[in-house]
Amino acid sequence: MNKRSKIIFFIGLLVLMLAFFRWNHYATLTTSQVKVIEVSTDEIVVEKMSGDRETVQIPKGIYKLIEVNQEYSIKYEHRKWEKPTLVSIEP
Repeated sequence: MNKRSKIIFFIGLLVLMLAFFRWNHYATLTTSQVKVIEVSTDEIVVEKMSGDRETVQIPKGIYKLIEVNQEYSIKYEHRKWEKPTLVSIEP
């Protein structure tokens, strides 16, 4: 590789690293008291106390432990351009 190719490569790598840092920096952590409306193998639909509904992705295998029409305190992470992801859940 010549000098110009190396410079372009490192600039591209730097831009990718900055984009990843910016994307990762904008994660929002939310804690909410909710009622579970629907449960499927990879996500749950919850209703917040304000009446808003949200679909939250859950880890595999945990759906068997969550009951419909029960209230839970959940913590979930939300990033721009992604569905919210469950971090913790307590009855």
